[in-house]
Amino acid sequence: MKRNGSLITSHRMICSVLLFVLTLLTIQVQAQTGLGAKCTGKPDVAWSEQIVGCSRAIESGKYVGKDLAKAFDFRGNAYAQTGDIDRGLADIEQAIRLDPSDTFALGARGDLDLVRKDYERAIADYTTVISVDPNNAPSITGRAMAYFVTGDLDRAIADCDQAIRAQPTFAPALYWRGLAKRAKGDAVAGEADIAAAKKIDPEVDR
Repeated sequence: MKRNGSLITSHRMICSVLLFVLTLLTIQVQAQTGLGAKCTGKPDVAWSEQIVGCSRAIESGKYVGKDLAKAFDFRGNAYAQTGDIDRGLADIEQAIRLDPSDTFALGARGDLDLVRKDYERAIADYTTVISVDPNNAPSITGRAMAYFVTGDLDRAIADCDQAIRAQPTFAPALYWRGLAKRAKGDAVAGEADIAAAKKIDPEVDR
C-alpha cells in the first residue's frame, strides 16, 4: 500500500469520520416509531438509552422480518456511536441476515469495516448500496475513503466527484477529495476542497 503523510494520517482519522458518517446515515433513516420512543435510530434519544430501548423491542417478540431488522439496525448504530464496535457489527450482521436488502445496514457495515480496516469488504458493502442507490452520498464517500487508505487515489477522487454531484454540500466528500488531490501532488486544488468542506462543516476533520 502506498504510504505517505496523508495516507498514514487517514488511518487516525477514520474513527472520528466514521461516527460522523454513521450519524448522517442515521438521520436519513425514517423513524420507526412502532419500535418505541427509546428506539428511534436518530440522535434525538441518548445512544445508551437507545441500546436499552431497542433491546426491549428485540426481546419483546413483537417484531419480525424488516421491523426486527430495523431494531437491530438502530441498536447496532447506538453501540457503534458509544464505541462498542464489536456489538455494533454483530447487530448489523443480524439485520442483514433478517433483511438482505437493508441498504442502511449494508452501509453501516461498510463504515464499521473501515474502522476494522477490512477495506475489501467495506468496498463490497458500499458498492452494493450504490448499485441500489447511486446517489447515496455517505456510502459513495465511504467507498472513496476505503480507496484512499489503500492508495487508490484515482478511484477515491472519482467516488468523491460522484458523491458531490449527488449532494453538492456533502462536506466529507469535499474533504476526502481534497486529501486525495493533495496526496497526488495537486496541493492547490486539494487545499481548495478542504477549505470548502470546512466552510460547510468546520469539524469535518475532527
